[in-house]
Amino acid sequence: MLAQLRQDGQGVEIHIKSEVFDYPSMNIIAVVGGTDPKLRDEYVVFSSHQDHDGVRFNMGDDSTWNGADDNASTSVALLAIARAWVKQPSKRSALFIFHGSEERGLLGSLWHAAHPVVPLSSMAAVLNGDMIGRNHPDTASILGVQPPHRNSQSLVSMAIEANTRTGKFVLDSLWDRPTHTEGWYFRSDHLPYARAGVPALMYTTNLHQDYHTARDNPDRINFPKLTRMTQWMYLTGWIVANSKDRPTIDPGFQLER
Repeated sequence: MLAQLRQDGQGVEIHIKSEVFDYPSMNIIAVVGGTDPKLRDEYVVFSSHQDHDGVRFNMGDDSTWNGADDNASTSVALLAIARAWVKQPSKRSALFIFHGSEERGLLGSLWHAAHPVVPLSSMAAVLNGDMIGRNHPDTASILGVQPPHRNSQSLVSMAIEANTRTGKFVLDSLWDRPTHTEGWYFRSDHLPYARAGVPALMYTTNLHQDYHTARDNPDRINFPKLTRMTQWMYLTGWIVANSKDRPTIDPGFQLER
């Protein structure tokens, strides 16, 4: 067939059916003001996406994709962190962003990075979580810890310090490698901020067989692990928010794509 198509005068006719529809979405943003008169205009940003895929094709008798791990896990983590932050605010302010339309191509974070509610230059760090409640109880990953994905060694050091004090996870660095077939670093809401020059990390317990299926239900969440991941994100943010010096961007940071 290819040989025929290469002959002069040959062609192919293709009929494509497509749909265009409105996809209502929003970013939900809250702030807890800082206590230091000089630092309160800087922000540690806690990030999640609050959307999933909704009602899709049936898997047995279930057509509802609940997205318990992806990404209700981080959404409830941010609610818990925000509740703690209100009780004990930090020197820098804290911004909590529940992005919309992540599943449609990071649309919520792309929009907010282009139209931020506070200047990007005032964001000391973005701590993004995506799928933080599954897999082995003692392993986890932070993405953005090794070149070319690392844009702030100082932020990585703070996150690792926090892990030694609270989460105490064995860190799996394979998912952060540029050669990893999943390209996981490029698939969550820290990415637009990292590209915009904000120190950024992604916390995750990585993919599993229930990813983007109707099986991603609350009864499969490892709640003790989710609690530890939440504490790890909280403590990293607390270190950032109270440090004298904020994280800095590594010189020459450039992603592979």
